[in-house]
Amino acid sequence: FGLIIVKSPCKSRAALQQSFLARLSGSRFRELNEDLYTTTSDTAFKRFSENPELFDQYHEGFRKQVSQWPVNPVDVIIRWIRKKGAQKQGSKKKGSLVVADFGCGDAKLGKELGGQGNQKTKKQKKENGDNNGEFKVHSFDLVANGNPLITPCDMANVPLDDGVVDIAVFCLALMGTNIADFIREAHRVLKSDGVIKIAEVRSRFEATADSEDGHGGGGGGKKKTDDSLLNEFIDTMDELGFECTQKDRSNRMFILMEFAKNGEKPSTEATFTA
Repeated sequence: FGLIIVKSPCKSRAALQQSFLARLSGSRFRELNEDLYTTTSDTAFKRFSENPELFDQYHEGFRKQVSQWPVNPVDVIIRWIRKKGAQKQGSKKKGSLVVADFGCGDAKLGKELGGQGNQKTKKQKKENGDNNGEFKVHSFDLVANGNPLITPCDMANVPLDDGVVDIAVFCLALMGTNIADFIREAHRVLKSDGVIKIAEVRSRFEATADSEDGHGGGGGGKKKTDDSLLNEFIDTMDELGFECTQKDRSNRMFILMEFAKNGEKPSTEATFTA
């Protein structure tokens, strides 16, 4: 007689429930993501402040999405900041490297580098190369939800004095119809030699199209990248007082950009939405 295996209805039901909850979580993330992109930051701040559970719902979906990427852009930025910190420690400049993380999420950058409120041990700091007060990280997002590293605020109005920051970070955080206000705020808090580090999904700034194959006959041409939106963004950044000093497209999921102050006062009229 053959052995008949009967699946447990409880296990099958549990698997269905997990699948349903995963789809529900993904759907909720997409809904909140759309809301954040299509409203102003002050509206988003008010809504999330009144409904802090939305913050957890959004970032649960966000973490699941990024976990599927080969590399998390915040990890790349952390390594880059550590190199900057080492360079500063090796130079004649003294003091901590001050970082402002706009739209910090779960404040991973502040946690890894030793943000305000972080209680890292001396041993942990030494292991990570973060000893001797090398970094001072200010982490900003719409809601703190009990995280002592996060200061809740509107990204267009952060509680920092003028000219006190070395590096402003926007890691997948340029969301809203008034992102130019975020850049103007970054310009305000940055020192004269301060820089902005931006990570964004490539699909936001890039489009692909069939190129001509050069031999006639129509199809079969290679795909080329349309940089129209990217160039428009860089031009807008120039109007906002920043010049692009570096673009890194080595990752297939996101683009990294670095901007330095160009000596010009930010335009109050410049806008960008994509």
